[in-house]
Amino acid sequence: MKVVHKLIVGSIIKTAAVTFGLCILMLVSVQLFANLDGFLKNNVPFMTILRSAVLFTPTAALYALAPSLLFSATFTFSQLTANNELICLYNATLSNRDIIAPVLILGVACCFFQFALQEEVAIPAQKRQAALEESTLGLSSTRDNRNITLSDHEGGYVIHARQYNDIAKRLSHVSVIFLASDGSIRERVDAPSAQWDEKLGRWTLQNASVASIDPASMTVKMNEQELFSDGRLSMRPELFRDNSDDIKTMSLPMAANFLSRMRYLDNEQWKQYRIDYVQRLLGCLTPFVMLFIACTISYRFKKNVLLLTIILSISIAVVYYVTQMLSLLLARQGVISAVWGMVIPMIVIVCIAVLQRMAFGWTHG
Repeated sequence: MKVVHKLIVGSIIKTAAVTFGLCILMLVSVQLFANLDGFLKNNVPFMTILRSAVLFTPTAALYALAPSLLFSATFTFSQLTANNELICLYNATLSNRDIIAPVLILGVACCFFQFALQEEVAIPAQKRQAALEESTLGLSSTRDNRNITLSDHEGGYVIHARQYNDIAKRLSHVSVIFLASDGSIRERVDAPSAQWDEKLGRWTLQNASVASIDPASMTVKMNEQELFSDGRLSMRPELFRDNSDDIKTMSLPMAANFLSRMRYLDNEQWKQYRIDYVQRLLGCLTPFVMLFIACTISYRFKKNVLLLTIILSISIAVVYYVTQMLSLLLARQGVISAVWGMVIPMIVIVCIAVLQRMAFGWTHG
């Protein structure tokens, strides 16, 4: 049995290695051609272009790993079926479960490999590549944000800004509502803009209109202030900017801490960031799902094994990634949770594989 396992797993690994390398080469080539015009216009040296390609290679490896494993496993099992080798294995008292068990173990190992590659290699490489493109192509990544609403329970206020300029550390069309301990409104401040004061560590509102509510008489007192500053307005500017890319590249403990704070500051942004965080974690399960599908579907290929395997692999991958795109879209709209956004595509594709297997009948379970 060990010899059989070694042959099957070895065949999958060899085919996956070749496919993996070709997929990485293709993705890196697409990336280079996408930036080719910018490289030529800016007279970027060849070694800098080569460095950009090398830095993108780990990211390309993340994209290529799962489809490569899917193709290699389907090709291996198709060959075993076409050559009637599975019949020999079944006659040797090996069940289908015995044959696919080492393949599933390989899938688990590939999940850990992808997670380590993503966290230790790909994410640092993405940061260096972004910095390299900014310096060579003149690209600038903006962190400006729009329609931000943050609430500070400890400070007892809610702040809303129509726009945030990250370079100037400036808020536009600002409204601040100060709350009493019982949750009632005590004061509202509206200002055309607010500027972050690094020395004081707080926001200063210019030309502010202050409306104070007297809880005893329930009267409103209005006054205008050229500069309005309150020690409670100490939220760091980093909380106002667009952090959608940061959550994908910051360390996992830092990302978890950031999410826990954003949940209380801005629930809507927290939902969007949580989707990216969950996708980053559960996306590493894709290699196992692909190999599980390859082990579950039924193979009836006797001729044109390579062509039919390519078609089958592409079809499965398209169904999986399109379903994932739709489920993540529903998650971003708040229809389903972030976890279900990643789990539903796995369930759908596995159900399709199981139904296909049931249609042809289960044998040698």
